[in-house]
Amino acid sequence: MALIMLMGFIALVALPSVLWLYALADVIINDFGSLLPKIVWLAALCFFPPLGTILYFLVGRSQRTTCYPVGRVVVLGLFILPAVLIAAYILYSLGHVNFVPPPPAGIRI
Repeated sequence: MALIMLMGFIALVALPSVLWLYALADVIINDFGSLLPKIVWLAALCFFPPLGTILYFLVGRSQRTTCYPVGRVVVLGLFILPAVLIAAYILYSLGHVNFVPPPPAGIRI
């Protein structure tokens, strides 16, 4: 049962997330003919992630004027972001970091 759940997680969450992150990094790093296509692809990827990712790989990659590799950026993002989130969770659970200010000690009228 756990193997089926893991396969479902990879198929439905992990793989589309990596493809979306790759497309987003590709749009940010590479140049297009003008600024307008870049803004349109960024908006499509941010507001409609599944559809924007599919359309970018079908149409948008041919509109680039440069072809810089973005694999390292994506891999760093996949490893650094979870590590930062785990460290923040550990620090928060140990009481070293508070993300919400403490309530006032008393209210004077």
